Amino acid sequence: MDNNYKNIISEQKQRYHLNRSQMTFEDKIKVIIELQKIDFEFSKIRKKTFDAYKRIWNLEN
Repeated sequence: MDNNYKNIISEQKQRYHLNRSQMTFEDKIKVIIELQKIDFEFSKIRKKTFDAYKRIWNLEN
């Protein structure tokens, strides 16, 4: 691989992780919930059954 390409990818990863580390706790939880929703939809497609403890968090007040 071209060294320039590796450097660009490395810098992008560093910026991505820096931005993620500076997110508020509430925003991190929102990301987790969105990922749970995506996983749930894929599981429905795969027709995988859910265990009782695996569910999407409901944080509505």
